[in-house]
Amino acid sequence: MSRRMLSVTPLFVRWRAAFAAAALVLLAAVPALADVGDALKAVGRDGHARVIMRMRTGQTAQARVWAPGDSAARQAQAVDQAIDSTGGVLRAARVEKYRRFHTLPYVAAEVDRDQLLTLAASPAVEAIYLVEIERHTEVETPSLEKGANLALSVPSIDVPAAWSMGYDGAGTTIAVIDNGFNLSHPMLAGKAVAEACFSHTFGTTITSRCPGGVTPLIAPGAASNCPTGGTHCDHGTHVASIAVGNDGTNFGVARGAKLLPIDVFSIDTDAADCSPDPAPCEVTDSLAALDALDYVNQHAAEFKIAAVNISFAGSLRDGFCDDDPRKATIDMLRQKGIAVAVSAGNQGATGKVTAPGCISSATTVGASDNGTTVASLSNFATMVDFMAPGLNIAAASSTGAGLVVKSGTSMAAPHVAGAWAIMRQAFPQASFDQLDGVLKQTGLQLARSGATFTIPKIQVAAAIQKLKGKDRGILNNVVGQNFPTLGQSYLRFFNTSTAAGAVNVSLRDAPTGLLIATWTSPQIAPGASAQVSMQTIETNAVPAAGAPQTLAAIGSYNLDIASTFPGYLQHVLWNRTAGVFANLTSCGTGLVSDATMIPNVHSSALVTYVSRIRMVNTGTFASRATLAFTDPGTGTAIATWTSPEIPSGGSIEIPVPQIETQVPALQTAVRAGGALQFNVALSGLSGYLQHVVDNQNMGVMVDMSPKCALTVVPVPATAIAKTASIEK
Repeated sequence: MSRRMLSVTPLFVRWRAAFAAAALVLLAAVPALADVGDALKAVGRDGHARVIMRMRTGQTAQARVWAPGDSAARQAQAVDQAIDSTGGVLRAARVEKYRRFHTLPYVAAEVDRDQLLTLAASPAVEAIYLVEIERHTEVETPSLEKGANLALSVPSIDVPAAWSMGYDGAGTTIAVIDNGFNLSHPMLAGKAVAEACFSHTFGTTITSRCPGGVTPLIAPGAASNCPTGGTHCDHGTHVASIAVGNDGTNFGVARGAKLLPIDVFSIDTDAADCSPDPAPCEVTDSLAALDALDYVNQHAAEFKIAAVNISFAGSLRDGFCDDDPRKATIDMLRQKGIAVAVSAGNQGATGKVTAPGCISSATTVGASDNGTTVASLSNFATMVDFMAPGLNIAAASSTGAGLVVKSGTSMAAPHVAGAWAIMRQAFPQASFDQLDGVLKQTGLQLARSGATFTIPKIQVAAAIQKLKGKDRGILNNVVGQNFPTLGQSYLRFFNTSTAAGAVNVSLRDAPTGLLIATWTSPQIAPGASAQVSMQTIETNAVPAAGAPQTLAAIGSYNLDIASTFPGYLQHVLWNRTAGVFANLTSCGTGLVSDATMIPNVHSSALVTYVSRIRMVNTGTFASRATLAFTDPGTGTAIATWTSPEIPSGGSIEIPVPQIETQVPALQTAVRAGGALQFNVALSGLSGYLQHVVDNQNMGVMVDMSPKCALTVVPVPATAIAKTASIEK
């Protein structure tokens, strides 16, 4: 889906006002007409409309009820029985030509007014939907925003680390439902497991692009009809190569996966359908998409389909659109563990997405750059499940062996489809909710100005490690109060979200791993951090039922850390005897890469443990760094400070006491407010921060930057019996 996305244009939506008024009167008299208002309006214009009808299943004691979690074979049996038992209503309505589906209890037909009313009045018909036109427009002009070709976009979602673990999607297939595909492109050569085309011909203006005009067509060449000089294969080729491409040099996300290409786009010569673009244009519709999803469901097991990609869309919606007939197909694929990745749309709206991304069971994807910035073109709403790169993506072209650059949420969706294939290879037996949940837990939380929510940008290797149990937020050999000679361990928790939350700590005996007690923090404000000593945690911890030892007998702990908010975790140790403050943070999957935010930086009040901040410019131009100082306990802003200009590739280091002398508000916070620490965030510079502490008693410099990601899980209610105050 590209920047110039059209709103959905319902087929036959132009209707006569007089007929509409009459049709609305009929709605009250016919039970099923609550779903067919749009169809009645369409009939009022042209005298006929294309509709999709959901037929009631299980109408007799012998007939099977259709269920989304059933196998394709059982679903097909339920559909056959439903069509047999409800065929009478089609005959009564004089519907002679209709299209049925294999695993969906749907029938599609063209109907006039009398036929529509007869069908709507029948108890055999559960719902009626108007077939709607949907589109994508291709954008090859690079966005002015910072983008990411595949060499940058794929690493930005933590994929190469998954490849190094042996997971590249091998043994899985991604179904891409789009327009045509240049399957001879080196990135896609040998990838296709089959081809299908469900492009429609309708009336005098819409013509199928299936080879020979035959639709549906399941055969070699069905999805790769790429006329010389045409654009029919531009979008599908590009999207597919992002998901599965591999020419030995350019790699898509699931570079080891196979491809099921499905063409659903027709050529439309109707100027009204194509507006504001000139006619002819390419369109698809909800019926073609339904055909394609039905086909995917039939062959999901045969082709080992892990994910489906849909990068086209219709109308902009501000809530879920679960009245869309495609929800049933997405539900049944989801229950098979298959994600249907759908682009969120390119209107730049906050709080809205386009259909079918508004279906609650779809895996809806917005676009970011290759960092943590939401693309201005992307829709951004709580209905969006994931963010992924979608700006200036250089991927396979529809002609030759070259690459072409496109931007949009169309490009973001196949990043997620590819990620799902990798996850499915790594965890073939995992449920949909397990994979979905771990990708959301380990993703980088992206925000947009003016929005009160965040959306995770996927991090594939981190999700794999998390689900393997190698990133449980474990801290090892944390010093308890029974070993005072070793010093005092402190835990630091930093809340990067927009809502307050709590942290839950499970204390385990280090040598045995047995659970001894649990402790839950008080609420930590948004943007705030908390530093808590192990002595405080031990004093206020709740003993675990049946614990083999008491806290008094434990010298050191292994800690499992979980929180109700995304953020960071540190373990620091103060050695009283040596007078050294050190960072002992370590994580099972490596340290968090976010070095633009550093918590608990010492103020000048801690005179023998001086914090120094290093600013490194990795950008291509000289820039100034702006540091925002906030109160660790409340998250409230105190002041900002701007550095001198830092050359490209250069860095500067400055002690925090020196910054305080230049910023009166910081001096006031220290002298009048007693501030011992600050949280510091970087902006205005392409680069990173490093926080080091000068232990002046011993002349030792220690890097305090490393931090782990907090794992977001609900805090057990039983763990909230006792809490402790937060230490500054």
